[in-house]
Amino acid sequence: VMEAMKRDTGKSLGNMHVDGGMTANNFLMQLQANLLGVDVLRARMPEATVLGAAFAAGLAVGFYKDIKDIKGILEKAGGWESFPSKMLVEERNKEYIRWKDAVQRSLDLQKFEAQAQKQLDRAAAEKKAQATPAVQETKFQKETASQPVLEERQVSTGCSFW
Repeated sequence: VMEAMKRDTGKSLGNMHVDGGMTANNFLMQLQANLLGVDVLRARMPEATVLGAAFAAGLAVGFYKDIKDIKGILEKAGGWESFPSKMLVEERNKEYIRWKDAVQRSLDLQKFEAQAQKQLDRAAAEKKAQATPAVQETKFQKETASQPVLEERQVSTGCSFW
């Protein structure tokens, strides 16, 4: 996502502000900071996601004049907890290459699963074909195939007849 944002804006992005359920995981926050090489700032306010949507709407309709107004409100509400990057550039580049490889292998699993399912389906069809011996129709079967079949019926006396 950070790469796409950089590509779309043409700008190098600074800190990453985060909120939501996964941000409770300190290890994940530090990992993000290390791999991205930026400070990850976790909102101390638990409902920051909803508040962010409200702030965006407020900016859009002119309720807030400037983003500085919002930053001031957030700082008064507790600010952010910072996770600075602790990884050297060389190590980050190596880990980034490993991460991209892992993502690609994960995406390839979907292709593998589809191929494996086709093979399983083919094997099941072959097994079923081998288990069901081919039976030739008799002359009687051919002649009576179009005739109606009699059904068992129940009468009020509880007796059945054909």
